[in-house]
Amino acid sequence: MYSLAGLLLLMAVIGGIGLITFERIRTAESALRSRFLERTRAIEEVRSGIFLSSILARDYAADPDAPDAAALLDRLSQLQQVSTKWLESADSNLRGEVAAYWKVLDLMLEMSHRRRTAALDAYFRAQLAQRRETMLPIAGKLNAAVETEVKNRETDLARLYSRFRWTMAGEIILVVVLGSIISVTTTRRVVKLEAEARALSAQLVGAQETERRTIARELHDEVGQGLSALLLDVGAAASSTAPGPLHSRLDAIATSGEHIVEEVRRIALSLRPSMLDDLGLVSALEWQAREVQRRSGLNVELSAHDGDAQLPESHSTCIYRVAQEALQNCVRHAAASEVRVALSRRNGTILLKVEDNGKGFLTARSRGLGLIGMEERISQLGGRLRVLSTPGRGTTISAELPL
Repeated sequence: MYSLAGLLLLMAVIGGIGLITFERIRTAESALRSRFLERTRAIEEVRSGIFLSSILARDYAADPDAPDAAALLDRLSQLQQVSTKWLESADSNLRGEVAAYWKVLDLMLEMSHRRRTAALDAYFRAQLAQRRETMLPIAGKLNAAVETEVKNRETDLARLYSRFRWTMAGEIILVVVLGSIISVTTTRRVVKLEAEARALSAQLVGAQETERRTIARELHDEVGQGLSALLLDVGAAASSTAPGPLHSRLDAIATSGEHIVEEVRRIALSLRPSMLDDLGLVSALEWQAREVQRRSGLNVELSAHDGDAQLPESHSTCIYRVAQEALQNCVRHAAASEVRVALSRRNGTILLKVEDNGKGFLTARSRGLGLIGMEERISQLGGRLRVLSTPGRGTTISAELPL
């Protein structure tokens, strides 16, 4: 019981660990994807901002006094703020190049209000182009670094998945091993309990047979002989009495006593026929067949071929009790007119078959105490009992015992 509870607890813990690990993997994968998208989007914003700022700066420098000059400056300021904010966590080389680019651009915008020359304009344009061309390869390198980081995280995730799989496989193997141990232990315990129950049942049957033998002997020796002596005394008294009412009364008592003696003898034989111990199984079965036929009118046919030669007492008693119960069932329930009892030996086994032509029954629905008792007796000796019956076609009971 405790082993099963421990196994269930282990399975619950394994399931919880599996769910937690899976959730960790899912969270890490989601964070990796979000970070990759964020970094990629930021790089694109810086790159597009550089290109757009160069165009806006060129338009502003062409006519600083134009009506939309202030809007151009605001837009340039926004682009610079976006680039500066993202560059706080960017690569140092890229951060330096972008900062240098915006310094040149600020200087160019500042010089736009002063005296300008063609050489100065050409210088600023060259500086902007140089910074932009320098920044773009660095941005490409940063993209490669982001991709490398993503691959590293994917490797970590794959390692985590692999560890998760191996952990789950080990835990499953552990559960299977523990389950097998519990199953084997439980099976052995059940087999042991069944053996103990079978041994106890055999002891009970043995005690029952011993008690029946003792009661039958007491009835035969004590009660039967006492009644016989009483009948002799009544007969002697009747013979010494002149004919009359007293003589008739003594004759009636003698007749009643003879019936009682016969009934006591019948009860003793039904409990444990002495011929089973003295003459063997076949003689006991013959007497049982005659008794059933005499009391019920059922035609009983017995066929026995060397059935009790060197037969153990336990087997003789078992076969006799099974035949006795089967014949009683025929009388009580089968409504049969004839029954055949066959006893034989075959391949180291003794076979008993009781077949009637009665009304039959459904074996799957009707299992009385009589059949259960037969099965218990047969199984205790390692045998097998089969009951074949079809409504309207009679019943056949076969018992097979190994010798």
